[in-house]
Order: sequence, then structure tokens, then C-alpha cells
Amino acid sequence: MTKNLLVITSSLAEQVRLLLLLTAAGYTPTCCESLPSALTALESSPFNAIITDPVILDAPPQKMTAVELVSLIKETALNSSTPVLVMGDVISLQYIMNTLCSGIARFIPKPFSPTEFIETISAELNLAEHKQA
Repeated sequence: MTKNLLVITSSLAEQVRLLLLLTAAGYTPTCCESLPSALTALESSPFNAIITDPVILDAPPQKMTAVELVSLIKETALNSSTPVLVMGDVISLQYIMNTLCSGIARFIPKPFSPTEFIETISAELNLAEHKQA
């Protein structure tokens, strides 16, 4: 079964990189560059996982953190139990712990190798699948 992934990042270069990487690994990624496009995607399609930057841009200068996004996702019918993975720079161990304690499934530190990234996604998808069984 195809695994549908939502990727939220404002960097076009990052979107292309992740799109190519995830597609080559057999996933079906949907890329969004802003909060409005991500919310539209979340309301219209179910996803197996959501991969996002720590901060999601809206119409400048507004933005939303990934932690705030998790709260919104819990309210959507299609994706309320979808795991959210945050990819970002390591600010501190405390920052990572706070992120994970807020409901984020995994923190993927940058920079990451393609193999590391795909293995992390695969592990989270397997875990989510076992939780549903």
C-alpha cells in the first residue's frame, strides 16, 4: 500500500530534495510551502505521516510552530492520529525534549543524510502501523 506523506517546508530547494528522496523510496509525498496550503491538504486527504519545519510560514509576517500545528491536526477528522515529524536544527537538547513532549512523534536533526532520513520515516510509519493494529 502506498504511503502518503505531507511535507511542509517553505524552502523550494528542500521541497525538491525531499520530493525526489521520498519518491525514490516509494512514498507519495505532497509538498506544501505555507500554512494555508498545508491546512487545505490536511482537510482533503488522509496522510500516513506529516513532515514539517519547526516553524510554518503563513502570510508574512505570521507563522505557526509545529507544536501548534499538532493541536490543529488533532481536530481534523482525516489526520487526527497522523504522526508529525519535525526536521530542524538542533537548538538544544531541552528544545528537542519540549518538542517531543508536545505531541511531535520524532525530531529529525539537520543536517541529515538521505539514508538517515528515509530510515527515520520508515521506522515511524512502522510504529504507527503497529499502533493501529
